[in-house]
This record gives sequence, structure tokens and C-alpha cells, in this order.
Amino acid sequence: MQPDELKQLWNSVGTPTDAQEAFALEAWRSHRQRSVQRQLGLFSLWQGLQLVFWLGLAVYCGSQWWQQPPLAVMLSALALHAYCIAVIIASITRLQRRRQLQPTQTVLAQSQQLAALRRHTAVTELLLGLPWCWLWLAVPVLVAWQAWGVDLGAFAAPWLLVSLGAGTLAMLAALILARRWVQRAPGSPWLQRAIDALSGRRLARARAELDALRGWEPA
Repeated sequence: MQPDELKQLWNSVGTPTDAQEAFALEAWRSHRQRSVQRQLGLFSLWQGLQLVFWLGLAVYCGSQWWQQPPLAVMLSALALHAYCIAVIIASITRLQRRRQLQPTQTVLAQSQQLAALRRHTAVTELLLGLPWCWLWLAVPVLVAWQAWGVDLGAFAAPWLLVSLGAGTLAMLAALILARRWVQRAPGSPWLQRAIDALSGRRLARARAELDALRGWEPA
């Protein structure tokens, strides 16, 4: 129910009493709070699914160590395993922060904690995305070894080294540029859209619902 719809409801009953106004406003707030919790619940569900996926991949990569594969395959499995652990830790941290956000808190407190969760999610998504500038090389190395028994480290070592170096330079350049841009324009609309994109649409929708509630929060 939007604010304009709420006003129309009041006008439809003639001159509303204080009790009618309070009842309509409380119903509208409850609807918004349920919407916030629904979006946060979907966010938690997605984090849980990520935990299951990356945990399974971590177990798979760890199982490669015992087979004594070639060096390139071993390094690829180690890198992916370490990445899986990082994703698992990030997801657990997000879930813990989300549990702290309860509907019994004031709207202002919820907004502050949600903003912190959005920033944390955006930063961790950025940090977890950057390693793929070179981590993608681990995928064909493992697939070639598992599917055909081919050691790409022996057949394509120059290509792997050049790609690894180029990816590392791209990752460092992206970090430097992002840091400088954030320092120069911390409050720009583009930055807020970037945070929304990195943190996910569920948190963005929850923020929109809380922003609507803040305008009706009693002093």
C-alpha cells in the first residue's frame, strides 16, 4: 500500500478518527515490514545455496591433492579450494549480519544495519570477483586433466604464464582505479547503483521498503 493509497483509504471513510488513522498506518507499516523480511529471507536462502555449492566444490578440489597430479593441476586445485573457503566465510558472515537485522528494531536501526550489510556484501562481492582475472585458468587445467588426462601445464605453459601475468595486472589496476574513484566521489548516484548491483536486488528492494517506512516513523 503506497502513501497515496493510504490517503485515499482515509478519505473513503469520511473524516477519520485518530483510531482509524492509527489502524491504517499500522497496517501499512506491517505490510512494509513483511516485505522487508521477505526480501531478507530470499537473500539468506541464496547465501545458503551458495554455501552448499562452494562447500561441495571445496571438497572436490581438496580430493585432487591425494591423487598426486602434475604441478599445474595441483596449483589449480589449491587455488580453487582456497577461493571456495573464502566464499564460504563471506556467506557465513553475511548470514550473521542478516540475523542481527530484526523487525522489532526501530526503522532507523534497521536502515543502518541494512546499509552496513549492503556495503559488506558489495565489498566482498568485488573482492571475490577480482581473483577470477586469473582464477579462470584453473578451470580448463582441471577439466583437461580430469576429462582427458592432459596436463596443460606441460603443453601450454607459456600461454598459462602470460595469461596469469595479464590477469594479475588487470586485477591490480581495477583495485587502484576503484579505490581512487570511491575516494573522489563517495556519494555519487553511480556508486549507489554499483553497490546495489554488487549487493543484489534483494537488499536493494529491502532498502527501498525501509526508506518508505522511515518517512512515517514516529519521532
